Amino acid sequence: MTTLPLSLTVQSLANAMLAKPGLRSIFHLQIAIIMGELETALRAATDYEIVIDKSGSTGSIVPGGAVSILDTTKEACQAILDLLDPNDRLGVTAFSSSPEHVIELTKCDGRGKTQISNAVWNIPCGGGTAFAPALDEALKQLSYSEPGRKKVVILFTDGEDGGPNPIAQCEALKNAGITLYVGGLGLNNQGEKLLEAMGGVNFKSLNDASEVSAFFAGAQAQAASAVVTNAQLRIVPVNFATVTNFELVTRGGVPNYVPADVTNKVVPLGDISVSDNQQAYLGMQVILPENIQAGRRSFGKIELIGDVPSDGRKGEVLAAVPIAVPFSATPIPGMNDQVKDMINVAATSRELYKAGQAGNTADMQAHLANARKTVAFSQSAVAAALAAQISQINNTAAADPEAAQKQARRATKGFSAVDAAAALANLKK
Repeated sequence: MTTLPLSLTVQSLANAMLAKPGLRSIFHLQIAIIMGELETALRAATDYEIVIDKSGSTGSIVPGGAVSILDTTKEACQAILDLLDPNDRLGVTAFSSSPEHVIELTKCDGRGKTQISNAVWNIPCGGGTAFAPALDEALKQLSYSEPGRKKVVILFTDGEDGGPNPIAQCEALKNAGITLYVGGLGLNNQGEKLLEAMGGVNFKSLNDASEVSAFFAGAQAQAASAVVTNAQLRIVPVNFATVTNFELVTRGGVPNYVPADVTNKVVPLGDISVSDNQQAYLGMQVILPENIQAGRRSFGKIELIGDVPSDGRKGEVLAAVPIAVPFSATPIPGMNDQVKDMINVAATSRELYKAGQAGNTADMQAHLANARKTVAFSQSAVAAALAAQISQINNTAAADPEAAQKQARRATKGFSAVDAAAALANLKK
């Protein structure tokens, strides 16, 4: 079993002052997950199932391009096919109201790539849109995947779901150790909310031909460079602690806001790649116990859980660290500026997220106003990027609230083709 160069750390904002037992105390903590360089390439071969929307609307010309949406999708598939290694395999499912099995998982050697390419370019256009049956077909095809291989579904659509709710299928893919990437082109606000619920950290909102190509390239690069898949950060607090905020805030210095599943106290991280750096924020309130003394006191632990396909590990605790808070009897001047900045970035990202999920324009505007206030307290490059996003969203909000809400959701999504490609380049060195 290979030891991963994985670092999991927790830093607090400042030393807590000793107080009388029974009083409430709130702690602000930054959690960092860093994957170092691997001595040997821990790269499992990958099985990809590409799930392509071929509904009637994909016959229209793609914004920013010269050919149809479907042909743009085919070109993007061809581009990633050219990058795959002979040990990788790729299958294709096309869907409208029902799925069409285009080609089974095929080895990506010279002959296999020709077969896949011919099958993709022969996909016809027509019909409605239903995600759930298409995902069922993708799960069925990847059930033929062998142990020790990464399993990836890349779904692209330009339409709104007309079938049964697909969330159960997304959960089934996750439970089977399959990573799902979802790209949605030009959808309205409600359609995009569903896709975000399906793809989570791996959803990408797309506007034009170049973004369609970047989505496919980024998903493939991210999947290829992943060492840990289906990762999640879990907090196990002591029974007298209450979690006030727990969320993923940045990835590689880029905003990437994901709130915790409060029931299970977990934040989904997606995949973790070589040189990856993810930072989360934890706010926690505790009732001070009777035996509190100067020094460090643990109030539970943070665990990093995930799959390591190359070693056949699934759902394992890969790292754990205590939630250790330092207490002192006398004031200690100064604060951890990095943690302080993380608190402010988290607050801004949280408000933008809520603006993107708001049920009406008034609520959206209120959360945008809060985001403008919180971003002013942070000095980081991440905060500067968020501030620029807020300015654009504000300009859009008065004329087109629906578009502004979509912009708010995109503002804190860090799934980036550029970052993924850089990670892949690192892996191949």
